[in-house]
Amino acid sequence: MNSSKALGFVKEQKSFVILVIVIIFAACASSMFFTIDNLQNLFLQISIQGIISFGMTFTLIAGEFDMSVGSNLTLCGILFAQLLSYMSFGLAIIVVLLFAAVLGLINGILVAKLGVCSFIGTLGTMYAYKGLALMLSQGQPVPARTEEVLQVSNMQIGGFSIFPVIFIIVGLISAYVLTRTQFGRNIYAVGGNAEVANNSGISVVFYKTMSFVIVGVTAGLAGILLTMRLQSATPIAGDSLNLIVISSIIIGGTSPAGGVGSIPKSFIGLMIIGVLTNLLSLIGLSGYYQQVIQGAMTVAIIGATSFANYRKVSAI
Repeated sequence: MNSSKALGFVKEQKSFVILVIVIIFAACASSMFFTIDNLQNLFLQISIQGIISFGMTFTLIAGEFDMSVGSNLTLCGILFAQLLSYMSFGLAIIVVLLFAAVLGLINGILVAKLGVCSFIGTLGTMYAYKGLALMLSQGQPVPARTEEVLQVSNMQIGGFSIFPVIFIIVGLISAYVLTRTQFGRNIYAVGGNAEVANNSGISVVFYKTMSFVIVGVTAGLAGILLTMRLQSATPIAGDSLNLIVISSIIIGGTSPAGGVGSIPKSFIGLMIIGVLTNLLSLIGLSGYYQQVIQGAMTVAIIGATSFANYRKVSAI
């Protein structure tokens, strides 16, 4: 009985079990892994892409993709750095977040209203946003070393940098919205079966569009935070972000088909990728090799998870 319960837990919580195994492996492979400095560095590393992952969770649950988040982050980071020369710190943040919402709205209209495939549509806006970022920056880093930026980048709460704290706050708010509000329940309904949701009086166009606005805002926020953390904005900041974000969410157990997923699951997937990346850095592996190994491990984990889900569906 106990063994059957344990087996059932492993099947239902595959991603959590993988995370535990990865953490144990990392601890055995490097004595530095469980040090305070390294754990702080780990959460600092995942905080930026984690904020976007929480927003992307809404989009995937709604049954769509957003391939433009990396370019959104880059563009918003550059815009924020440039606006600091013309307006106050607080106003620059508000303007950039509104701009990020508009970028998300454009994606939402393309996909939900005009019926463009989300992968193709947001791939197009990805290149458009990237082009705007290059135009604004002239292909060069844009400094952002104002007094307010320096204060925020050095701020700590409970010994942790402000960036992981903001990451946790965004995660808690996202989890509350998805699980405790009618808006969140409607997102699940739209992703689970859009036709049934529409017949029930739920506006599929509205909720799909809003899912893109949400991920747009989180990408914009991540761009602002990354710019403050690095004290500059670069036109290549978000180049490898799209697939990292999407793969971490899928590894966590959110279905790309829609209707299934949660913020805790996305956090688990994010931690799996984060711990693996952190371990590769600890053992001194070159960044080029890190990308190859990280990509191979991501494909292996997603492949294993997809195969397990396929067998589960076939058995029904």
